[in-house]
Amino acid sequence: MTEGGNSDAPRQSEFQKKSFTLRTLFTGTFRFVRNFPALIRAKRADRVSEQFAEKIMLAVTAVNECQYCTRFHTDLALDVGVESEVISDILESDIGAAVGADERPALVFAQRYAETDESPGEEAITELVAEYGPQTAADILAFIRAIYFGNLL
Repeated sequence: MTEGGNSDAPRQSEFQKKSFTLRTLFTGTFRFVRNFPALIRAKRADRVSEQFAEKIMLAVTAVNECQYCTRFHTDLALDVGVESEVISDILESDIGAAVGADERPALVFAQRYAETDESPGEEAITELVAEYGPQTAADILAFIRAIYFGNLL
């Protein structure tokens, strides 16, 4: 029992994360369906390595705090060769320690995307495109949009 006699209080706070409401589920599902072809193209194009994609997924998941996605993408990241220390740094939102300058802008953008509930701002999108080019930036966005939907679902 916790102070105050409520033994359920710690259990309720163990799993606090962003999630869809009935209202946002419809919009989120529509966005996911619209994003799905871009995600397939991104995976086929191979402009974003599997390791980089998993780092992006983990950066979004760290913000949204989905324990299921954290476990799943941690395992996938390990399977594709991402070091456990890198995974831990990303999950602690320490992007500077986790990755080099070539991946940092994408992971920082991914965090901002999640923190702003899919509204990172035009300037942030422009910076992403300037950093990676339009095709790779579109691929990065496809991965971010997919994991954001999964996290909230």
